[in-house]
Amino acid sequence: MEAKGNTVERSVLSRINMFNQHVEEHKNWQRVNPFSHYNVRDVPKRSIQKDLYGTPPAGSLSERRAVQAQILSLQEILQLCELINENGERQSADEAAEVSIMFGVLFEMYDHISDKLLGTLLCARKHKYIDFEGETLFQGRDDKKGVRLLRPFEELRDGILNKIKSLRCILAEQPVEPVEPVKPVESVEPVEQP
Repeated sequence: MEAKGNTVERSVLSRINMFNQHVEEHKNWQRVNPFSHYNVRDVPKRSIQKDLYGTPPAGSLSERRAVQAQILSLQEILQLCELINENGERQSADEAAEVSIMFGVLFEMYDHISDKLLGTLLCARKHKYIDFEGETLFQGRDDKKGVRLLRPFEELRDGILNKIKSLRCILAEQPVEPVEPVKPVESVEPVEQP
């Protein structure tokens, strides 16, 4: 009986210490947060390294979500490049020849897959997988403009899959903080009034 009471005390003390630690971390964060109620003159100037600027803290849920979004974006780019490769026209009979497709045709085909074709096209061009004329493409106006793969599809696919694999390794390395399940509230029967 005494051992059980001792473990309960340790459990309660560890939770209190964990809560107090969380409170201290929050206070320290609020001291450097320029939008908090603390006096700004007393705020120490933040030192942010150039390579860390605009990136979430390592191991945070924000970083995990960013990596998952990158994986999803690369999968959509791969699907787009595959669609262009399968339905596009080759410039010659060679398998390694440049493949291109008209934007209007691509828009009609991709509309059944996703509603974010232009964003995927812009992202794929940023990564130098595809190219098209102009800054952006509009349905109707630019239907006759070509969208072309910059390299053979097999090379693009291997590069994209390697990036996805490395991002998944990053996800696997990150420890996931366990979340305690929310306990259901016991139902309380209403008290009858006389």
